[in-house]
Amino acid sequence: MKTETRIVRTEARIRDAPRNQEWFLTLLPVFPIVLLVMRLWYASRQDTQTLLLLVQTISPLGLLSAVLLTTMWVLPVACVGGRLLGTLYWISTGRSSWLVRSARRLPGWVVVLTVVVGVCTWQLRFLPTLMMLSLALAGLTVRDRLPGHDGVRTALCYGLPAVAGVLSYVLLWPAIVAAFTQRDVATALLLTLPPGVAVLLTGPVPSAPARVLTHGIAIAMAVLTPLLVGVVVMRAPILPLVAVQIDGESAPEVLVGHLVATDDQMSTVLGRDGAVSFVRNDRLRSKVLCPDPGEVPRTWVNLNGWYVEQSVISWLAPASTKAPADPRCQGRPVADDGKLRSGGER
Repeated sequence: MKTETRIVRTEARIRDAPRNQEWFLTLLPVFPIVLLVMRLWYASRQDTQTLLLLVQTISPLGLLSAVLLTTMWVLPVACVGGRLLGTLYWISTGRSSWLVRSARRLPGWVVVLTVVVGVCTWQLRFLPTLMMLSLALAGLTVRDRLPGHDGVRTALCYGLPAVAGVLSYVLLWPAIVAAFTQRDVATALLLTLPPGVAVLLTGPVPSAPARVLTHGIAIAMAVLTPLLVGVVVMRAPILPLVAVQIDGESAPEVLVGHLVATDDQMSTVLGRDGAVSFVRNDRLRSKVLCPDPGEVPRTWVNLNGWYVEQSVISWLAPASTKAPADPRCQGRPVADDGKLRSGGER
Protein backbone atom coordinates (compact mmCIF):
# COMPACT_ATOMS: atom_id res chain seq x y z
CA MET A 1 0.00 0.00 0.00
CA LYS A 2 2.82 2.41 0.86
CA THR A 3 4.56 1.65 -2.42
CA GLU A 4 1.40 2.34 -4.44
CA THR A 5 0.86 5.60 -2.52
CA ARG A 6 4.40 6.71 -3.28
CA ILE A 7 3.96 5.92 -6.96
CA VAL A 8 0.71 7.88 -7.13
CA ARG A 9 2.31 10.87 -5.43
CA THR A 10 5.30 10.73 -7.75
CA GLU A 11 3.05 10.61 -10.80
CA ALA A 12 1.17 13.63 -9.47
CA ARG A 13 4.46 15.52 -9.07
CA ILE A 14 5.37 14.64 -12.64
CA ARG A 15 2.07 15.96 -13.97
CA ASP A 16 2.21 19.10 -11.81
CA ALA A 17 5.86 19.87 -12.51
CA PRO A 18 6.25 23.38 -13.90
CA ARG A 19 6.98 23.42 -17.57
CA ASN A 20 9.51 26.21 -17.50
CA GLN A 21 11.77 24.80 -20.19
CA GLU A 22 9.75 25.80 -23.25
CA TRP A 23 12.55 28.22 -24.12
CA PHE A 24 14.55 25.19 -25.18
CA LEU A 25 12.18 24.72 -28.13
CA THR A 26 13.40 28.00 -29.57
CA LEU A 27 16.83 26.43 -30.04
CA LEU A 28 15.50 23.68 -32.32
CA PRO A 29 15.48 25.82 -35.53
CA VAL A 30 19.00 27.01 -34.72
CA PHE A 31 20.59 23.60 -35.19
CA PRO A 32 19.56 23.16 -38.89
CA ILE A 33 20.68 26.72 -39.65
CA VAL A 34 24.07 26.07 -38.08
CA LEU A 35 24.38 22.86 -40.10
CA LEU A 36 23.56 24.70 -43.33
CA VAL A 37 26.14 27.39 -42.67
CA MET A 38 28.77 24.83 -41.71
CA ARG A 39 28.04 22.83 -44.86
CA LEU A 40 28.57 25.91 -47.04
CA TRP A 41 31.70 26.81 -45.09
CA TYR A 42 33.04 23.30 -45.65
CA ALA A 43 32.18 23.40 -49.37
CA SER A 44 33.93 26.77 -49.77
CA ARG A 45 37.13 25.36 -48.25
CA GLN A 46 36.94 27.96 -45.46
CA ASP A 47 37.16 30.88 -47.91
CA THR A 48 34.92 33.77 -46.90
CA GLN A 49 34.34 35.16 -50.39
CA THR A 50 33.41 31.76 -51.77
CA LEU A 51 31.08 31.25 -48.82
CA LEU A 52 29.33 34.54 -49.58
CA LEU A 53 28.98 33.52 -53.23
CA LEU A 54 27.37 30.22 -52.27
CA VAL A 55 25.01 31.89 -49.81
CA GLN A 56 23.95 34.35 -52.53
CA THR A 57 23.26 31.79 -55.23
CA ILE A 58 22.21 28.52 -53.53
CA SER A 59 18.53 27.99 -52.78
CA PRO A 60 17.79 27.59 -49.05
CA LEU A 61 15.12 25.03 -49.91
CA GLY A 62 17.70 22.81 -51.59
CA LEU A 63 19.99 23.02 -48.59
CA LEU A 64 17.15 22.28 -46.20
CA SER A 65 16.10 19.28 -48.29
CA ALA A 66 19.62 17.88 -48.19
CA VAL A 67 19.78 18.28 -44.41
CA LEU A 68 16.36 16.70 -43.84
CA LEU A 69 17.07 13.71 -46.07
CA THR A 70 20.41 13.00 -44.41
CA THR A 71 19.16 13.42 -40.85
CA MET A 72 15.89 11.49 -41.11
CA TRP A 73 17.45 8.51 -39.34
CA VAL A 74 17.99 10.59 -36.20
CA LEU A 75 14.29 10.87 -35.31
CA PRO A 76 13.81 7.21 -34.27
CA VAL A 77 17.02 7.29 -32.25
CA ALA A 78 15.99 10.38 -30.30
CA CYS A 79 12.30 9.56 -29.77
CA VAL A 80 12.41 5.81 -29.21
CA GLY A 81 15.67 5.93 -27.27
CA GLY A 82 14.58 8.78 -25.01
CA ARG A 83 11.17 7.26 -24.30
CA LEU A 84 12.75 3.86 -23.62
CA LEU A 85 15.36 5.16 -21.18
CA GLY A 86 12.89 7.33 -19.29
CA THR A 87 10.38 4.52 -18.93
CA LEU A 88 13.08 2.07 -17.88
CA TYR A 89 14.29 4.38 -15.12
CA TRP A 90 10.75 4.93 -13.85
CA ILE A 91 9.95 1.21 -13.83
CA SER A 92 13.20 0.37 -12.07
CA THR A 93 13.20 3.03 -9.35
CA GLY A 94 9.79 4.72 -9.19
CA ARG A 95 11.55 8.08 -8.94
CA SER A 96 11.23 11.10 -11.16
CA SER A 97 13.98 12.89 -13.08
CA TRP A 98 14.41 15.12 -16.11
CA LEU A 99 14.62 12.00 -18.26
CA VAL A 100 11.32 10.63 -16.93
CA ARG A 101 9.59 13.98 -17.43
CA SER A 102 10.85 14.22 -20.99
CA ALA A 103 9.66 10.70 -21.75
CA ARG A 104 6.22 11.37 -20.24
CA ARG A 105 5.73 14.49 -22.32
CA LEU A 106 6.49 12.69 -25.57
CA PRO A 107 3.16 11.64 -27.14
CA GLY A 108 2.71 8.00 -28.06
CA TRP A 109 1.67 8.75 -31.63
CA VAL A 110 4.97 10.57 -32.17
CA VAL A 111 6.88 7.47 -31.08
CA VAL A 112 4.84 5.26 -33.41
CA LEU A 113 5.38 7.68 -36.30
CA THR A 114 9.13 7.76 -35.76
CA VAL A 115 9.24 3.96 -35.72
CA VAL A 116 7.50 3.94 -39.11
CA VAL A 117 10.02 6.51 -40.36
CA GLY A 118 12.84 4.31 -39.11
CA VAL A 119 11.43 1.23 -40.86
CA CYS A 120 11.40 3.15 -44.13
CA THR A 121 14.73 4.98 -43.86
CA TRP A 122 17.05 2.73 -41.85
CA GLN A 123 19.29 0.24 -43.58
CA LEU A 124 18.35 -3.43 -43.51
CA ARG A 125 21.17 -4.31 -41.12
CA PHE A 126 19.81 -1.82 -38.53
CA LEU A 127 16.17 -2.92 -38.70
CA PRO A 128 16.65 -5.74 -36.13
CA THR A 129 17.97 -3.12 -33.70
CA LEU A 130 14.92 -0.93 -34.35
CA MET A 131 12.67 -3.93 -33.73
CA MET A 132 14.49 -4.67 -30.46
CA LEU A 133 14.07 -1.10 -29.22
CA SER A 134 10.39 -0.98 -30.23
CA LEU A 135 9.55 -4.26 -28.51
CA ALA A 136 11.44 -3.25 -25.38
CA LEU A 137 9.56 0.05 -25.26
CA ALA A 138 6.23 -1.73 -25.74
CA GLY A 139 6.98 -4.13 -22.90
CA LEU A 140 8.08 -1.38 -20.52
CA THR A 141 5.00 0.68 -21.38
CA VAL A 142 2.74 -2.28 -20.53
CA ARG A 143 4.52 -2.73 -17.18
CA ASP A 144 4.04 0.96 -16.45
CA ARG A 145 0.40 1.41 -17.45
CA LEU A 146 -1.05 -2.07 -16.79
CA PRO A 147 0.63 -3.27 -13.59
CA GLY A 148 -2.24 -5.59 -12.59
CA HIS A 149 -2.75 -7.39 -15.92
CA ASP A 150 -0.39 -10.32 -15.68
CA GLY A 151 -1.69 -12.01 -18.84
CA VAL A 152 -1.20 -8.96 -21.03
CA ARG A 153 2.20 -8.32 -19.48
CA THR A 154 3.34 -11.89 -20.12
CA ALA A 155 2.12 -11.80 -23.72
CA LEU A 156 3.72 -8.47 -24.64
CA CYS A 157 6.84 -8.66 -22.49
CA TYR A 158 7.85 -12.25 -23.20
CA GLY A 159 5.65 -13.85 -25.85
CA LEU A 160 5.77 -11.11 -28.50
CA PRO A 161 9.57 -10.59 -28.38
CA ALA A 162 10.15 -14.36 -28.53
CA VAL A 163 7.88 -14.80 -31.56
CA ALA A 164 9.33 -11.74 -33.28
CA GLY A 165 12.85 -13.04 -32.66
CA VAL A 166 12.10 -16.44 -34.19
CA LEU A 167 10.46 -14.84 -37.24
CA SER A 168 13.42 -12.51 -37.65
CA TYR A 169 15.89 -15.38 -37.66
CA VAL A 170 13.78 -17.26 -40.21
CA LEU A 171 13.48 -14.27 -42.54
CA LEU A 172 17.07 -13.07 -42.15
CA TRP A 173 18.69 -16.51 -42.25
CA PRO A 174 20.09 -16.18 -45.83
CA ALA A 175 21.65 -12.81 -44.98
CA ILE A 176 23.02 -14.14 -41.68
CA VAL A 177 24.65 -17.10 -43.41
CA ALA A 178 26.09 -14.81 -46.09
CA ALA A 179 27.49 -12.45 -43.44
CA PHE A 180 29.25 -15.27 -41.59
CA THR A 181 30.47 -16.74 -44.88
CA GLN A 182 32.01 -13.42 -45.94
CA ARG A 183 33.39 -12.90 -42.41
CA ASP A 184 31.51 -9.65 -42.06
CA VAL A 185 31.47 -9.62 -38.27
CA ALA A 186 29.69 -6.27 -37.84
CA THR A 187 26.79 -7.19 -40.13
CA ALA A 188 26.51 -10.67 -38.61
CA LEU A 189 26.25 -9.23 -35.10
CA LEU A 190 23.67 -6.62 -36.16
CA LEU A 191 21.49 -9.33 -37.70
CA THR A 192 21.79 -11.95 -34.95
CA LEU A 193 22.08 -10.23 -31.56
CA PRO A 194 19.11 -7.78 -31.40
CA PRO A 195 16.29 -10.33 -32.03
CA GLY A 196 17.55 -12.55 -29.23
CA VAL A 197 18.25 -9.74 -26.78
CA ALA A 198 14.83 -8.07 -27.15
CA VAL A 199 13.16 -10.42 -24.68
CA LEU A 200 15.71 -9.42 -22.00
CA LEU A 201 15.01 -5.68 -22.24
CA THR A 202 11.33 -5.61 -21.29
CA GLY A 203 11.88 -5.69 -17.53
CA PRO A 204 13.38 -3.40 -14.88
CA VAL A 205 17.02 -3.22 -13.93
CA PRO A 206 18.41 -3.03 -10.36
CA SER A 207 17.59 0.34 -8.84
CA ALA A 208 21.17 1.05 -7.73
CA PRO A 209 22.78 1.29 -11.20
CA ALA A 210 19.56 2.40 -12.95
CA ARG A 211 20.31 6.12 -12.86
CA VAL A 212 23.89 5.77 -14.04
CA LEU A 213 22.83 3.40 -16.81
CA THR A 214 19.83 5.29 -18.19
CA HIS A 215 21.01 8.85 -17.68
CA GLY A 216 24.52 8.03 -18.85
CA ILE A 217 23.22 6.61 -22.13
CA ALA A 218 20.86 9.57 -22.56
CA ILE A 219 23.66 12.09 -22.04
CA ALA A 220 25.92 10.19 -24.45
CA MET A 221 23.13 10.24 -27.06
CA ALA A 222 22.60 13.97 -26.56
CA VAL A 223 26.31 14.66 -27.05
CA LEU A 224 27.16 12.22 -29.85
CA THR A 225 24.04 12.52 -32.02
CA PRO A 226 24.66 16.15 -33.10
CA LEU A 227 28.26 15.24 -33.92
CA LEU A 228 27.21 12.30 -36.07
CA VAL A 229 24.56 14.42 -37.78
CA GLY A 230 27.16 17.07 -38.50
CA VAL A 231 29.52 14.54 -40.07
CA VAL A 232 26.75 13.20 -42.31
CA VAL A 233 25.61 16.67 -43.38
CA MET A 234 29.17 17.77 -44.15
CA ARG A 235 29.35 14.99 -46.75
CA ALA A 236 25.90 15.51 -48.24
CA PRO A 237 25.82 16.90 -51.82
CA ILE A 238 24.26 20.35 -52.14
CA LEU A 239 25.16 21.26 -55.75
CA PRO A 240 24.91 19.29 -59.01
CA LEU A 241 28.17 17.79 -60.24
CA VAL A 242 28.86 18.75 -63.86
CA ALA A 243 31.64 18.49 -66.42
CA VAL A 244 32.08 21.53 -68.66
CA GLN A 245 34.23 21.33 -71.79
CA ILE A 246 35.60 24.72 -72.83
CA ASP A 247 37.91 26.02 -75.53
CA GLY A 248 41.43 26.33 -74.20
CA GLU A 249 44.36 28.25 -75.63
CA SER A 250 45.75 25.26 -77.50
CA ALA A 251 43.32 22.39 -76.88
CA PRO A 252 39.89 21.81 -75.34
CA GLU A 253 39.81 21.63 -71.56
CA VAL A 254 37.37 19.94 -69.18
CA LEU A 255 36.35 21.54 -65.92
CA VAL A 256 34.75 19.14 -63.44
CA GLY A 257 33.01 20.67 -60.47
CA HIS A 258 29.74 21.79 -58.94
CA LEU A 259 27.53 24.15 -60.89
CA VAL A 260 26.79 27.19 -58.73
CA ALA A 261 24.91 29.47 -61.14
CA THR A 262 24.44 30.14 -64.86
CA ASP A 263 23.02 33.01 -66.89
CA ASP A 264 23.08 34.30 -70.46
CA GLN A 265 26.70 35.45 -70.19
CA MET A 266 28.65 32.99 -68.08
CA SER A 267 28.51 29.95 -65.81
CA THR A 268 29.96 29.71 -62.32
CA VAL A 269 31.56 26.39 -61.34
CA LEU A 270 32.96 25.43 -57.95
CA GLY A 271 35.84 23.03 -58.50
CA ARG A 272 36.51 20.02 -56.31
CA ASP A 273 39.53 21.83 -54.90
CA GLY A 274 37.36 24.78 -53.80
CA ALA A 275 38.40 27.13 -56.61
CA VAL A 276 35.66 29.16 -58.31
CA SER A 277 35.75 29.41 -62.12
CA PHE A 278 33.72 31.87 -64.22
CA VAL A 279 33.31 30.48 -67.74
CA ARG A 280 32.01 32.66 -70.57
CA ASN A 281 29.28 31.01 -72.56
CA ASP A 282 31.07 31.67 -75.88
CA ARG A 283 33.90 29.39 -74.69
CA LEU A 284 31.55 26.63 -73.59
CA ARG A 285 31.53 23.66 -75.97
CA SER A 286 29.46 21.14 -73.99
CA LYS A 287 28.13 20.45 -70.53
CA VAL A 288 27.12 17.12 -69.02
CA LEU A 289 25.62 16.14 -65.68
CA CYS A 290 27.85 13.63 -63.92
CA PRO A 291 26.41 10.82 -61.81
CA ASP A 292 26.69 10.89 -58.06
CA PRO A 293 29.72 8.78 -57.12
CA GLY A 294 27.94 7.68 -53.95
CA GLU A 295 29.53 5.60 -51.25
CA VAL A 296 31.54 2.52 -51.97
CA PRO A 297 29.64 -0.57 -50.67
CA ARG A 298 31.33 -2.03 -47.61
CA THR A 299 29.62 -5.40 -47.89
CA TRP A 300 27.79 -7.46 -50.51
CA VAL A 301 25.55 -9.28 -48.02
CA ASN A 302 21.95 -9.20 -49.23
CA LEU A 303 18.54 -10.72 -48.59
CA ASN A 304 17.07 -11.84 -51.93
CA GLY A 305 18.58 -8.84 -53.69
CA TRP A 306 18.01 -6.41 -50.82
CA TYR A 307 21.50 -5.40 -49.76
CA VAL A 308 22.01 -4.73 -46.06
CA GLU A 309 23.19 -1.18 -46.77
CA GLN A 310 19.90 -0.32 -48.49
CA SER A 311 16.78 1.05 -46.85
CA VAL A 312 13.23 0.02 -47.66
CA ILE A 313 12.69 3.14 -49.73
CA SER A 314 15.85 2.71 -51.80
CA TRP A 315 15.13 -1.00 -52.32
CA LEU A 316 11.53 -0.45 -53.46
CA ALA A 317 12.30 2.60 -55.59
CA PRO A 318 12.79 2.01 -59.33
CA ALA A 319 16.40 1.27 -60.13
CA SER A 320 18.12 4.00 -62.14
CA THR A 321 19.44 3.11 -65.57
CA LYS A 322 23.21 2.83 -65.50
CA ALA A 323 24.48 4.85 -68.46
CA PRO A 324 28.05 4.47 -69.71
CA ALA A 325 30.50 6.74 -67.95
CA ASP A 326 31.05 9.97 -69.83
CA PRO A 327 34.77 10.69 -70.38
CA ARG A 328 34.21 14.36 -69.56
CA CYS A 329 33.27 13.41 -66.00
CA GLN A 330 36.77 11.97 -65.73
CA GLY A 331 38.36 15.17 -67.04
CA ARG A 332 38.95 13.89 -70.59
CA PRO A 333 37.75 16.10 -73.50
CA VAL A 334 35.79 14.70 -76.42
CA ALA A 335 35.57 15.77 -80.03
CA ASP A 336 32.46 17.12 -81.69
CA ASP A 337 31.66 13.66 -83.08
CA GLY A 338 31.52 12.20 -79.58
CA LYS A 339 34.92 10.49 -79.68
CA LEU A 340 37.78 10.94 -77.27
CA ARG A 341 40.44 13.38 -78.36
CA SER A 342 42.92 10.53 -78.26
CA GLY A 343 40.84 8.59 -80.79
CA GLY A 344 39.26 6.02 -78.48
CA GLU A 345 35.51 5.39 -78.70
CA ARG A 346 33.30 6.58 -75.90
